[in-house]
Amino acid sequence: MPAGRYSLWGADGSVVGTEDFRCAPGPMGWRYFSEIERHEPRTHRETVDVVVDRSWDLVRARIETGSHAILLEPVEGALAGLRDGQHVEVPWGPDTHLDYLSPAFNAITAQRLEATDEIEVVYLEPVTLVPVRMRQRYELLRREQVDTPAGRFLAVRWAYTALESGWASELWVADDVVVRYDRAFELISYESGATGPV
Repeated sequence: MPAGRYSLWGADGSVVGTEDFRCAPGPMGWRYFSEIERHEPRTHRETVDVVVDRSWDLVRARIETGSHAILLEPVEGALAGLRDGQHVEVPWGPDTHLDYLSPAFNAITAQRLEATDEIEVVYLEPVTLVPVRMRQRYELLRREQVDTPAGRFLAVRWAYTALESGWASELWVADDVVVRYDRAFELISYESGATGPV
């Protein structure tokens, strides 16, 4: 079971928290669980728990931020569930992706994509977990060795762009773990377990 820690970066490039995670294949597909401590917009703790099937399609996502909580599952034509105990539903299709401020969601998207693509995304706003629709672009670059504070990995390099805002970065995914994500997350410790990248 791969496990590790990310440092989380703010917009000004400073470290604003940490994310401790573990992930592993399971009977349904793959599961990622993390506990986050973030110091913006104020100090708070978060939990991310996401499950996908063997095709990396979403089965369930649960996120708690202290002040808000959401539980979502795909149903016929929608992503539906509860936000703060109230029913929430947004349009959802087989090519739609889910995103939040955790590298778990980038890892899932990278596993689902086979080449460069522009995708429809349900993005959960930081802390409030309000779902909004947006478009993102993932450009597949190459497979290469990448150095991180947690070690060196053979990883797939992607260029990411949020199309509405223009925010862009590059990320590297080794198997099912984002090992580097410029300007957003830095992998600072890692244990591969039996199933993770070495």
